[in-house]
Amino acid sequence: MEKKEKFKYNKKKPEFKENKLEFKKRENPLIEKTSDEPEALERHGENRKIPKARKNVEMKICGIHACKMLFDKRPHDIIRVYLTDENIKDFNKILKYCSEKKLAYRILSNEELVKVSESNHHEGVCFLIKKMPSQNYQDYLNEKMATGKTGCVVALENVQNPHNLGAIMRVCANFGVDAILLSNTEAALNASAYRTSEGGAEWIKVITTDNFEKAVQGFRANNYKVLTTSSHTGKSIYEEKLPEKMLVVFGSEGNGITAPLMKAGDKTVRIPSSGNVESLNIACAASVILAEHWRGNKN
Repeated sequence: MEKKEKFKYNKKKPEFKENKLEFKKRENPLIEKTSDEPEALERHGENRKIPKARKNVEMKICGIHACKMLFDKRPHDIIRVYLTDENIKDFNKILKYCSEKKLAYRILSNEELVKVSESNHHEGVCFLIKKMPSQNYQDYLNEKMATGKTGCVVALENVQNPHNLGAIMRVCANFGVDAILLSNTEAALNASAYRTSEGGAEWIKVITTDNFEKAVQGFRANNYKVLTTSSHTGKSIYEEKLPEKMLVVFGSEGNGITAPLMKAGDKTVRIPSSGNVESLNIACAASVILAEHWRGNKN
């Protein structure tokens, strides 16, 4: 009889360990299931609904460089953090910040992060953040007048592809452009554009307008030289001295700049080429022109 009781005790011992492990998981919602844990254990928050971003107020962004730059520039706008196991070490500083500020964060599998981020290109990280507010063009001009600072602004007429916009913001940040003027701000303020900008979006102000041509005239009235771009007409970019205070206008890849806006420019420039292809991608064209502006005005 004594042997039988001893045998029962030994048999139940593994079960006690399993319950202890389950209890620990409830204590710490960030412990994820490992390969040697029983499959029956429920992961914390597995059935909890992931909150959606509130439209016009919040957004989700993905990408290692984009998320790190946001943390460097405005950590106070982070609401939630989602990571895969592989990025825990790389984002340790950010997780420590979340812990100190009592911000929610979760460690997810790659498949779960695809659902949360709504992207297959999340790079193992997703932040739910407060949206950076856009600025009316008149307020931007008043601010520049008050500070006395000048520089180059990029105007994008009917450019809506978020990957192109993200690449342009990356180029703008690299060459010290302060802001972009858009006819459609939603395309610039989305997750794809942020990820493609590789952190560049955090350096760029987004200026809005209901009337693109009127906004361009507003910049001219504030002594900005308006430079329109074309793939086939105008003077070579290398034969022009680009002014420091400049609004450079790009149109959509399909139709280019509209005729009324083309006429509103002070000068039209083109990028000389071999002619083997019809034109450059808009982000590539912006790189060439903004690099030339940087070269001539960096001092």
